[in-house]
Amino acid sequence: MASKAVVGAVATTVSGIISFPFLIVGVLVIVIVMVVCVFTGQNDNCVKPVDPQHEEVGKPAKSIDDFIKSHKEAYIQSWKAGGFLPSASIAQSMVENGFNFTNPSGTSFWKAHNMGGVKTSKLSDFPITIATYGKDSIDITGTKAGTSVGDNTGGAYTYFKDYNAGIVGKAEFMAHQTLYKGAINNTNPQATLTAIYMGGWATDPKYLSSLLSAYNTLGQNYKFIDDEAIKKYGKTPYQANHIIPNVIPNNDPHKNDSKNTNEVNADDNGCVVDPNTSNGKNGAPVLDLPKEYIGKLTLPMPDDKNYSGNSYPFGQCTWGVYNRLAQIGMPIEWFSGDSGNGGNWGASAKAKGYKVEKGKPQIGWGASVPAGVAGSDPVAGHIAVVEYINPDGSILVSETNVVKAGTGTRSWRVLSKETVSQILFIQGKAQHGK
Repeated sequence: MASKAVVGAVATTVSGIISFPFLIVGVLVIVIVMVVCVFTGQNDNCVKPVDPQHEEVGKPAKSIDDFIKSHKEAYIQSWKAGGFLPSASIAQSMVENGFNFTNPSGTSFWKAHNMGGVKTSKLSDFPITIATYGKDSIDITGTKAGTSVGDNTGGAYTYFKDYNAGIVGKAEFMAHQTLYKGAINNTNPQATLTAIYMGGWATDPKYLSSLLSAYNTLGQNYKFIDDEAIKKYGKTPYQANHIIPNVIPNNDPHKNDSKNTNEVNADDNGCVVDPNTSNGKNGAPVLDLPKEYIGKLTLPMPDDKNYSGNSYPFGQCTWGVYNRLAQIGMPIEWFSGDSGNGGNWGASAKAKGYKVEKGKPQIGWGASVPAGVAGSDPVAGHIAVVEYINPDGSILVSETNVVKAGTGTRSWRVLSKETVSQILFIQGKAQHGK
């Protein structure tokens, strides 16, 4: 019996000696994990951030918070690229698509990495996005998955190759549209969202209240990203009048392409100036009649009069076209509400008995540009006047609210044959004696 007791005591002692180191090791592992979590700043299940340059496209996030934090660097970059406040951008995405990463068959967010209603425009609206994420980061053909628009507003959504490009691209797109100037370089999130609403980003009358509610419940939680972005790039990061440096690495396989998309000039009102203004391509808006058209125009030069019956807001594209057509004796009546949006003039005029033809321009006719085409507003579209038709099918138009938005400044621009094919041209009703 004594020998068995001794053996038992020895076994117990050995077992304790052996198990004690394992206990210590286990405690140490737990402590190390906790320390790593604290020092990496990840409090949500210690989620490792996604490398913004090597994101796994289409990989679903665990939560909205996970998504936002894993794309923090892209949100900071978007402040530099377009001066669009990250917390406001987050709130706007929440209203537009709810960060719907759980529905792969559903939205432009999942399939096109579109962060909220960014419609197709022109590649020159995205210089920093292209320079940072590559020339394949954006597709404006409207043929990619997730680019179809289902709300009857027309156009197509821009396709981004990943969410980082989508976040930065949305900010750049907004900065290059004159309607949203009030949202750019604005450090007040509520004022930023109000400017988006006032610019007509959406037609829903409750859009502003939805934006502000989304900010209060979600966006304000990420004010720390605003603070980091402002600290890094200052309070006015977006400067329209500049040249974007070439930041694509020298080993880029497209570096010798004939068209350089990495250097884009812009005037002081955010209207992109494409350096290639040859016929066959949409040209840059210019204040003076291009010299190659001097002596060719058959219509009188535009005047500065405000003609009777013009109820459109001063300085808008519709205001300018109404006056120009009245001046040349081919007026088109005022259309109320959304019917008066430039991109809706074709349908509105046809309903009123005007002659309307798609893709067939005539000098002195109105040119109703669909939403998102040729850089037009993604909701309201645009309206201009045909001043000259080139042999290659492109046209010269006069227009307002493109340069020095809201001032009534008239400018000139060449629209390509490809763009012309999408435009509805409207014949005004001739006045007696004209």
